[in-house]
Order: sequence, then C-alpha cells, then structure tokens
Amino acid sequence: MAEFSAIGKNSIRVDAMDKVTGRATYAGDVYLPGMLMCKIMTSTRSHAKIASIDTTAAQALPGVRCVITGNDYPDVRFGSGALKDRRIMAREEVFYIGEPVAAVAADDEMTALEAIGLIEIKYEDIKHVIDPLQAISGKSVDVHTDLEDFEGFGFALGGNNCTLLDSDRGDVEQGFKDSDVIIEETYHTQPISQGFLEPMACVADVEANGRLDIYASTQGPYQVRSQLASVLDMSIGNIKVTAMEMGGGFGAKLRLALEGFPAMLAIKTGKPVKLVNTREEAFTLNGPRLETNIYLKTGVTNDGKILAREARSVFDVGAYLGAGPNAGVGHGLGAYSIPNFKLRSYGVYTNKLYVGSYRASGVADMNFATESHTDVIAHKLGIDPMEFRIKNALSEGDTAVNGSTIPVNGLMETILAVKERMGLPKKMEEGRGVGIAVGEWRSGSGPSTASISVNEDGTVSLLTGSVDISGSDTSLAQIAAESLGLRLEQVVVAKRNTDMAPFTGPSGGSRIVYSQGRAVQNASEDTKAKLLDLAADRLGVQADALECAGGSVYVQDNPLQSLDLGQLARMSLTSRGGPIIGTASLSSLPYAPVFNAQAAEVIVDRETGQVRVTRFVQAQDIGKAINPMGVEGQLEGGAVQGIGRALSEEILIDKETGQIRNPSLATYLMPLSVDMPDIENILVEVPSADGPFGARAVAESPGFGPPAAIANAIFDAVGVRIKTLPLSAERVLAAIQGRDADEYTVDAEALRAAESA
Repeated sequence: MAEFSAIGKNSIRVDAMDKVTGRATYAGDVYLPGMLMCKIMTSTRSHAKIASIDTTAAQALPGVRCVITGNDYPDVRFGSGALKDRRIMAREEVFYIGEPVAAVAADDEMTALEAIGLIEIKYEDIKHVIDPLQAISGKSVDVHTDLEDFEGFGFALGGNNCTLLDSDRGDVEQGFKDSDVIIEETYHTQPISQGFLEPMACVADVEANGRLDIYASTQGPYQVRSQLASVLDMSIGNIKVTAMEMGGGFGAKLRLALEGFPAMLAIKTGKPVKLVNTREEAFTLNGPRLETNIYLKTGVTNDGKILAREARSVFDVGAYLGAGPNAGVGHGLGAYSIPNFKLRSYGVYTNKLYVGSYRASGVADMNFATESHTDVIAHKLGIDPMEFRIKNALSEGDTAVNGSTIPVNGLMETILAVKERMGLPKKMEEGRGVGIAVGEWRSGSGPSTASISVNEDGTVSLLTGSVDISGSDTSLAQIAAESLGLRLEQVVVAKRNTDMAPFTGPSGGSRIVYSQGRAVQNASEDTKAKLLDLAADRLGVQADALECAGGSVYVQDNPLQSLDLGQLARMSLTSRGGPIIGTASLSSLPYAPVFNAQAAEVIVDRETGQVRVTRFVQAQDIGKAINPMGVEGQLEGGAVQGIGRALSEEILIDKETGQIRNPSLATYLMPLSVDMPDIENILVEVPSADGPFGARAVAESPGFGPPAAIANAIFDAVGVRIKTLPLSAERVLAAIQGRDADEYTVDAEALRAAESA
C-alpha cells in the first residue's frame, strides 16, 4: 500500500480560523456604501389571475427608492433542468401561496416592510389542486394549461404530469410469472426542509461600466450567473458572481433563488441592494422537498432471489418542476441485482411551492421505500433480512440501472462490517429492535477545472471554481499537496468569483472530492511536469531523473543536487516557458458507485409510541479517505439528517390551500443533540479507478438509510410496519393500537393505462 504524506491524515480545515474568529464573510455580512434593503411581497392565493397591482402608496412612502413587479422583468421562463416553466416573478397569474409578486428597495428594512404592506393586489381565484395523487389522476384541474408550450417539454402523460423518467430491462411480466411470491406496497414520504443554518442572502451592485456584481450565498455561482443572465436578458459576460462563505446548503442553494430581486432593483436604482431572508422566508421562498408516493411490486423465488420489480414513484414538484424526480428512477431497485424491471418516476404539478434539491434529491425517498420493502420480503420468506440483502446485492460486473457496468466496489464489505459490528442477527427483548438499510449513490461528476501557480516563496496557489462546502477546500488542498510533495500549509486556496476562477459545476451531488479533486490532481501533475522540465534544464539532467518532494526538485541519485520550488518559480519569470502554471479540465468521470450500510437499534414505548434510537452504526465505501476527520463529519451529519427525516421533520402543508403552516424552527421539529445516539462510523476503503488517489464521493449516502433502518427496527421491536414518514409517536402508537393506518395508494393500473394510451 502506498505511503502518503498529506492525504489520509486528519487535517484541520483551511477555513477554520476565519470561521471560529468571525473573520469569514458571508453574504449577509456584505455592506456597500449607499446600500438599500430589499423585501419581497408574495401571493396570498393558491391559484389566481392578477387583476391589478397598485404600488402608488408604496412608491410614495419616504425612504422607498423603487418598487418592481413581474412586468419589470423580460417575459422569460427559466428552469433548473431541461424544462423552462418558471418566471422569476409572477406576471398575469400566481400558482401558489408564497409566489413572489413584487419587491421593494428602501433605505432600511423596516421601511421596505412597511412599503410591502401598502401594495394593493386584486386577485381572481382559479381552481387549484394540492394532492399530487389527485393531480395525476386525470380527474383534476390543470395547474398549467400551456404545459406543452414550455421550452424543453418532452414525453409525459400530459395534464399535470410534467416529466416522466423511465428505465426498463428484461421481461418484467415473465419475471412475475416465474416468481413464487409477489408483494405489492405503497410508501409515502413527507415534505421536508433542507434545514440550512444560514438563511439565503444576496447583495447586488451595478459597476460604473454597467456590469452586475453579485455577492451570494450559493453552491453554484456559474449556474446563478447563467440563469440570472436569462431572466434579466443580459450577457453572461456582464455578470460577476462571488460565492461567499456559506452556512449550509444541502442542495437548496444550487441554483437561482432570490438573486434576481436585488439584481433588478440595483439596475433600476443604480445603488447596491441587499436581501436577507428571514427564517420564515427560508421555508417559504426556497424550494423544499415535497411529498413522494412510491408503489413497489416485487417478485421473488421461495429461496430468496429477486426476479422482477415494477416501481412507480409520484413526485410532487409543486407549481414548477424545480429539482423534480431527479434520481428517483435509478434508485427504484436499491443496491440489488434485479434482472427484470420496469421503473417509472412522475413529476406532478400541484399548487404548492416548487420543489428544490436536498442531498441527492429523491434518493432518500426511494431508499425508504426499497429498504422497507426489502425487509417485508425477507420476513415474508422467513429469511434473515441481512442474508437476503447479501444474496441479492449488486456485484462487480453487474449492470447498473443506467446501463453502466458496476465496477469494483465495497458494497459487500460495508454490509459485512455492519453485520459484524452489530452482532447480527440478534434477538432483542420486547420493545427493543434492530433494523438495517443499504443505500447507493454515484460519485458525482460534471465539468471541473483547476489551475495551480507556483509562487516565488515555494508555496502554490490553488484556484478552482467550486464552492467550499463541508471542508471540501481542505481536501482539495491535501490532493494538491500530496501530488506536489508539499506540506498542506504550503497550498494556498484562492478565493474566487466567476470572473477569476475557471468554470466548474455546482458544489452538490458529492462531486467535489471525486470530480473536482481529480481536476486538481491533474493540474498538480501538469504543474509538476513543468517544474521537472525547468529543473532538468537548469540542473543539466533528464526530467525522468528527477523527483519532486519536500518542497524541492532533486536528482534521484543525488538528492543534494536540487532546486527548491521558490527558486524554480523565480527562474520561471525569465524562462522561455514563463511562470509555472498547471491547469486541468474535464467534463465527466466514469460511473463510480458509493455504497453505505446502516443499522439502528431502537426502543419503542408501547404506551406512547415514542421511538428512541439508542445505537447507530454505519459503514461506507469511501474509496480513499482524503481527510478522515472530514469524512467522519460528513457521515455523521448525513446520519443525523436522516434520523431527523425518519422521526420528526415534516413541513406541514394545508391540504386545502397548499400554504406552509409551520415555517419556523419552533414548529418544524429538527432533531437536537439530545435526540441523537452515538454514531459509529466504519470507513471502508475500496479505491475507485478514477477518483483522486482512489477517492469516492462521501456526503450523499449516509442520509439515505436511517428512515428505513429505523422503520425496520420498529417492526423488529413491536411488530408494526409503518410505511409513511415521519415515524412520529402518534403514527407509531396508532399502528400499535390498530388505528388509522394512514395509507396512501398509487393507482398503478391507471398509470399503466395512461402510459399505453
């Protein structure tokens, strides 16, 4: 095994001192001379025509500098994917309670709020639909009557079904005929907030030359720039986006959100404009995840081999497609080899806030269904749930849902590690139970670039277009240090904006260490090659006779014959090759699956239905831990979010109007530290072929399994099967008492018929 000097070591984050001392600058900390404050007015109707908007009184209020409505923007639709169905601000029609309809810039926030209260809007109500199962039934009003005119609209069932993702293999009907046992079930997952700590914020300014300067809390500065250019009808080159320090995102800050409002007001007033969301606005203006209903039909043999599966998942996308079903199709099989399948994921419009991204959008929902379903099948057959998973687990050489061949991976190692650590199988006393779940994600890919310049003092400056989330800059610096034979402190991670940094994809989907890290490694190798070439010329030897390590380039057979990197950097300033700058760019990397196995022990109070997780163990194949301390932090954070999703978190949405009823951390029940068990992490290292030094993705997978693992543990403890999230005390108690099953039903037959029509 290779010996490493920088990677595989616990490293303090490169941004740690700035953050603990308060020197880190967030978007909300940006203050510019003459800056105005922005507030947004939102719709109070589920679906309505805007008959009139009167801003006269608001405009007349002292201290108000500008009031804008949807008519101040070009009539442009944009979207987070291929389908462009959303305007930055409502024009003739509103589609959900909370949709932006006007914005104010004033000298201070209180004046802006007062002005919002003076705007008079008259609505003409239109019929609306809130329930996604009703919306897709064909018996509902259409949210968008002009769906087929939207740019990017492709194959779907029509009506409120705006997108349909599908995958098929083999002969699923024959697979069911060959099966000894067929099990059909429907699962339901709740609306959920990303729960980021720092509310979204943005400052927009117009430079003297007319360029728009944006300071934003964003995971995707280039995506914000592109979408902002579209909705403002501006050239991309006339917009600069600076991604500030970010206090959490989890996918919510990947795309254009609120940046368009202060941007237009800055253009109109010629002054910088700042907008900071309140906590309530963080719930009602930023896209959450909405409910998902999942139908599974699985055929198995008596000895426990899965032969066929039909999966249909109905994703509520709200009024606009937003992040949509995303990976909902690909994870309909779970981490299992199933030769015959038919998978369908439907994105369905309703009159609710549009859906956003959250830690691998849609996968956690599917994982709750597939891993709960896996346990049901195992118990039906009388097979130990862990052994059933082992029997059907994907192996190297199998074909993934996307058609890729499963490469070498650590799935089996993660399952066996959890089995051993938990001592499974084991029988627990009444009221106590243990449950397991397995999850799979792909190492995120996409466009990635990096440049490295060697400085005259022997340090190097690393520049990428990625945004630091959860310490990713530290991992990138470790990769550069390892490749160039430097100490971590000799790598300076440059602050960046879209003018200065090379283009890269957003920081999300666990792509930074895997994809961006590979670009950094390649840029480091390019830098190293140039150092060796220059040193070879000055030392009078061949480049292949040299080694780069310890901050210098030396002759392998005579280490005393050397030049340090500072010397080489100074020499390069007058060399024919010029200053030493290494670069790399890539568009994508091969499929590299990431597997995570988890087990939860619970105590269930039969009198109250209260569930307490007493132990939680997880093992994940991370390929190679670049920064083990950072990896464990990611694993624990994902597990905590998953436990919150399992037991308490839920956005309560009025079933008649679609309005969010609990937009507050006092009523949206995120878990507290006292709710958490000790989380035991097992790092499995089966290197990937393409990640930097074998690294795989980390962040997504640990959030998938807790809901199913806990649901399966509840069944083990008290013998009730809960198929609806969250697994609240009320829901568990009702199941124990045989009351209110809270069932959701996907009409699979109607969907089959609609597909065939």
